[in-house]
Amino acid sequence: MIQAHPKSILTHRSVVQQWECDHMGHLNVRHYMAKFDDAAWNMFAELGINKKYFEERNGGVAAVDHHVVYKKEMLAGDSISIHSHFAIFSGKKVKMIHKMYDAIGGDLVAECELFAVHMDQSARKASDFPEDITAKALVFLATDE
Repeated sequence: MIQAHPKSILTHRSVVQQWECDHMGHLNVRHYMAKFDDAAWNMFAELGINKKYFEERNGGVAAVDHHVVYKKEMLAGDSISIHSHFAIFSGKKVKMIHKMYDAIGGDLVAECELFAVHMDQSARKASDFPEDITAKALVFLATDE
């Protein structure tokens, strides 16, 4: 059974495809990262950070660091789910936690910590998240991390 953090939401679900596997038959590292990236954009979309936000409010988000821990190999045909929440969401900084699970067996298979900053795209520099976005993020902020 999946034991996601209570502040987490489902941000990605997919099946491992054969073409995503390496020559040893396991989900390749690059595809773990692609799935975590999809999860991150889905999490940001929950806050209203999406294409419309970029165009109308001229904001952006830039990843600055990732830490990934691989716990169990995934094979073609395995179903995965990613649950995400925030550990930090303050000023211009965000730390997002993604946990990837075997969606059938419930085992934790990988974890990713993503550090990012909010950007003012006109000035091309980091800037604070708008108050309305921060307020939405607090719903998903785990203070125990």
